[in-house]
This record gives sequence, C-alpha cells and structure tokens, in this order.
Amino acid sequence: MGWKLKDLKGLSAPVENKMCTVDEAVRQLKNKYAVDVETLTKIATDVLVKYLTEHKISLEDIFKKYNIKEIKEIVEDILKLAGQ
Repeated sequence: MGWKLKDLKGLSAPVENKMCTVDEAVRQLKNKYAVDVETLTKIATDVLVKYLTEHKISLEDIFKKYNIKEIKEIVEDILKLAGQ
C-alpha cells in the first residue's frame, strides 16, 4: 500500500505576515518622536511583548504608564509596524 500525496507546494507558506522586533520599532521611531531611546524601548517592549504576545497588559494601562504627550501615536505606530 502506497501513499499518494498531492503537491502541497505553497500551502504551508506564510501569508503576508509582518513581524516587528523591539529593536526594529525603536530604530524606526527614534527620529520621529522626541523621546529618549530607553523610554521608546520600554514602550515597544510593553506593546510587542506584554500586550501582543503575553496579553499581560492593556493598551489603556500602557497609556497611563507613560507620561508622554504623544503616547497614543507611538503605540499606534508600533502596532502598524507589527502589522496589527
């Protein structure tokens, strides 16, 4: 008895999936906003790791945590970079 397999080429290929690392987000946003790199790194970590991956923090918590005028714009840009 033999196995007949169809040609599965392309079926397991990822569908236009964007990925973004903390370093990549910081690199792209550090010149756009007047925020130091350390704070941008913390924000990007909260959004990409704690919010998107671990689900341990909400966006509202992130907005409250940082006393930065353009925090909502920064978070929106990070989410766009991550493909969300």
